[in-house]
Amino acid sequence: MAPAAAVSAPGGNHARRRQWRYTWEALAHLPLLRLYVFPRPALPAAIPSGDLRADLRLEDSLLLLSFSLAGEGAPVALRIPVPRVLVDPAAPVECRAAGDHVEVRLALVLPVDHPVVAAAFPPLHGGEPPAPLAVRDDMKSLSSGDVHLYCKNCSARLTKQPLRKIMEMPSVNWEEVADNWFGGCCTSFGGAGEKLVAQFINAYGRLEGTSLLDTTAITIETDYLEADLVAQVACSALSSDFVDVKEATSDVSAGKDHTTGKIKLKISEEQANITVAHAQPPSIFEEGPIVSSSETNGDTLQTDQSGTCQMEIDIDLNFEKSKNDCCVENMDESNKEVNLSLVDPCHCCCANEYSGKAEGNPSQMSSVNQKKQTVLETKRDYKLTKTISLGSSFIVKASNLLNDFEWVELLCGQCSSPLGSYPSQFSLVPADGRVRLFKCYTSTELPVTGPHDVFRGHTLERVFVNLLLEVAEDEISFRTLVRDLKTKRPILQLVLLSSKAWLASGCCYENDTDGSHGTADLQPSVKLLYSDYSNASEADVRIVEEWSSKYRAEELYMMKRQIDGLTECLSSAMDNFPVSCSSLEGMHLSSLKR
Repeated sequence: MAPAAAVSAPGGNHARRRQWRYTWEALAHLPLLRLYVFPRPALPAAIPSGDLRADLRLEDSLLLLSFSLAGEGAPVALRIPVPRVLVDPAAPVECRAAGDHVEVRLALVLPVDHPVVAAAFPPLHGGEPPAPLAVRDDMKSLSSGDVHLYCKNCSARLTKQPLRKIMEMPSVNWEEVADNWFGGCCTSFGGAGEKLVAQFINAYGRLEGTSLLDTTAITIETDYLEADLVAQVACSALSSDFVDVKEATSDVSAGKDHTTGKIKLKISEEQANITVAHAQPPSIFEEGPIVSSSETNGDTLQTDQSGTCQMEIDIDLNFEKSKNDCCVENMDESNKEVNLSLVDPCHCCCANEYSGKAEGNPSQMSSVNQKKQTVLETKRDYKLTKTISLGSSFIVKASNLLNDFEWVELLCGQCSSPLGSYPSQFSLVPADGRVRLFKCYTSTELPVTGPHDVFRGHTLERVFVNLLLEVAEDEISFRTLVRDLKTKRPILQLVLLSSKAWLASGCCYENDTDGSHGTADLQPSVKLLYSDYSNASEADVRIVEEWSSKYRAEELYMMKRQIDGLTECLSSAMDNFPVSCSSLEGMHLSSLKR
């Protein structure tokens, strides 16, 4: 019988074909390579230390491991590939049985992160080391020509016209860096960082056709999006505004004029600005300041005795079918109560009318961007303007958390996978006319993740880890609490153990003598402890809140979908370690690639 068939066969000599998992681990600046070998699933009894032998064959990059298990006559023989590092052949091989796993230690001539090691062992078979995540490396690759963006999950194109002008966006924490630099060299530059950031925002806000690149995302104008994404933004805005109109009918009085077939709604000034948008269909990109004139399109703005601005808006009850025959319902004039639930504000009229409008007028963003920038300057304070203009919802630090706006998730129109987000005020329209497409969900070339895709190395875990290490270095904190950006509830508790680790994991089978043992390639990673509080009780939530306060953990806010993706990565990587090593103080040992 062929070896491959023997591996897959569940019956017969199944005990002799048991699967074992191995994990190689190396830490920075330590000339030591550690191996964990353990069965999956775990054995009911501990692995005895008798008859444990290890034979290192460097010429074949192979480690032969053999030992006996209680109650089994034949010994276990495993062939485990050895990573391509500088192992000291003169040093003895240390091995021991540690309960549910076997541990082997090999001495190295040089640590795995030494430049000599990289030069001695270049990537095999045309492979390449992990692509760098530095913004400047991305800028060099993107400056060569026109760039289209694609969904990394389904390869759907996201941009209807290529991006020709891309510039680097400063960090949302740029102000602190600038103030520290100026304060260190000269004391006469008070508030220099704030002035620089304000000037940058003022400059790029009027640069139509300019896309901005930062560590986690590329920020593009909505005018560049494909029609299905434009329609999604329009539908989201209309749905949100329609809820506001519906709620307004129950907030204050609704009087009906039987002779005209109209009703009068008294709503707040903020709601009036949204509702007028329905009376006269706007461009989906426009978001003007709050209505302040005394009259707007024939609708009167009044101020009651309490000083609250109210607007009376006439809404015709005698709706008729639109050209698309999909968004309105005929309403019975004899009905005394207005049934607003019959109106579907987000269907094909949204996709047809508004998407067509966006596609047919690409120059529209020029004047609209200037209007938006004026609103930013006159209606928002500096911190809010900075957070909206320079921020991204991939990770939000507690110091940059504001309640004056919200981040809205953007999904692929073809496969509904996440793409990014955009900031929103008052409605779900982008507050600055731009959306943030996360690099971990976006590609710059087909095939996605191919050799010419600039964002091929940007995965969810790698982008998160690099930001986590940046925060840990800046704040000198190795404890992190990740909260849901919307609910503010704690979801992930993290403790960083090693910021520079190299790991390689794989599987092998008992008594596998066919000679094919594969390769083990060490990947740069971080080791950490984590706890998942997504379904925790209130008592457990209080405990982790106290932990965060006691140890002054760094609090980061992320959208729920990204947190779920990280939790999945952590849970999967936890299987790379033995059960006896995977729990410490109630937390699980895991790793993420960096």
